[in-house]
Amino acid sequence: MASSQRAQFLTLVLSQMNSPYRWGGKGERDPSTGQRVFDCSGLVTWALREVGGPDWRSTHHTGRLWAECARVSPAAELLPGDLVLYHRQGDPVTPEHVMVVVGGGVVVGASGGGSRTLTLADAARDDARVKAFSSYDYRARRMSGFSRLPFTS
Repeated sequence: MASSQRAQFLTLVLSQMNSPYRWGGKGERDPSTGQRVFDCSGLVTWALREVGGPDWRSTHHTGRLWAECARVSPAAELLPGDLVLYHRQGDPVTPEHVMVVVGGGVVVGASGGGSRTLTLADAARDDARVKAFSSYDYRARRMSGFSRLPFTS
């Protein structure tokens, strides 16, 4: 039996655990190591494309994911593969970060970097990589909300 697009998406996201963070990274391979590199929205858009979803890698960032994906509320309705979006400190309207729901409160995504994380050395220095957190609210009450990708199966 074929697994759903949602399950395949989550499996791909999890398969990238510990991949280095790179600002603007959308799953391309680092030439020196062959490792895939991601920023937060790059991981989501890469995995979605890999499972046959739309190719949003060149057009979507965290704000676009918030604007174009279906909102999910309340948190009790969350499914593995849904997105948690986080806002800038002091700006509760503009999402700046996205993580993927695994379940049981756990989220996974490319985290720890920023616009100055451009090399593997930068990522290592900042422990910026694809990693898991045991709480949706790991950014201390900076959640913008939850969204659902347009899975077809």
